[in-house]
Amino acid sequence: MVIFLDSNIVLDVLLQTPDLCDESKNVISVASAKGFEMYVSAASVTDIFYVLRKQLRSNEKAKELVRKILMFLSVAGVDEQCIFAALESDWADFEDSVQNQVAQQISADYIVTRNTSDFFLSANRLITPTEFLKIYQK
Repeated sequence: MVIFLDSNIVLDVLLQTPDLCDESKNVISVASAKGFEMYVSAASVTDIFYVLRKQLRSNEKAKELVRKILMFLSVAGVDEQCIFAALESDWADFEDSVQNQVAQQISADYIVTRNTSDFFLSANRLITPTEFLKIYQK
């Protein structure tokens, strides 16, 4: 099983977002225990680092947290094909379109996101952390 994680899931964990952290952590734990492949896009990693650095006001702490999360997640590349496909899409949000293209390129079984409405045009199966855990946390 291949899981593509939207950056909001990773940020929930790394920033310990109240009311969201535990569920997002459980998604990663359950997927890891089941041997699922978990990916974030290379573009997400840069966005995640940027948000962490701003929130934590520390370059080193942001680097440390990104290193830790990448022990569990793989990074899927954003290539020219993804960019052009996103540019040609009807998506209003370019960043989400790029994420979607990356998920398609790695043949993700699911895009796990709290914002399924951002991906409503996706051909990939969308799932919230709550839905993912209902299915796989058994």
